[in-house]
Amino acid sequence: MDFSEESGEQRRRHRRSRVQLAARIKFERSEVMAIAENISPGGAFLRVTLPDGAEWLVAEIDLPEGKTVSVKAHVRWRRQDPPGVGVQFHSFLERWG
Repeated sequence: MDFSEESGEQRRRHRRSRVQLAARIKFERSEVMAIAENISPGGAFLRVTLPDGAEWLVAEIDLPEGKTVSVKAHVRWRRQDPPGVGVQFHSFLERWG
């Protein structure tokens, strides 16, 4: 996600849509469930608790109408309350893993 400073506010390159989508997150040798709370072509906010060392992950996000997207992503920021991570999509994958 690219940020630019304008009048002291951060602006995203892509507009995010509010959603509540089930997601599976794979990092290192672990797999956990998450909720994608907002999403854009460039990234998403995932409601999940990850260890501090988890900087790269693969997310499988269930989209409406039974479709699923798998993407390799980089953790750009973390939030403690409620827990979650902002991720920037790196590459879209053809299948999980």
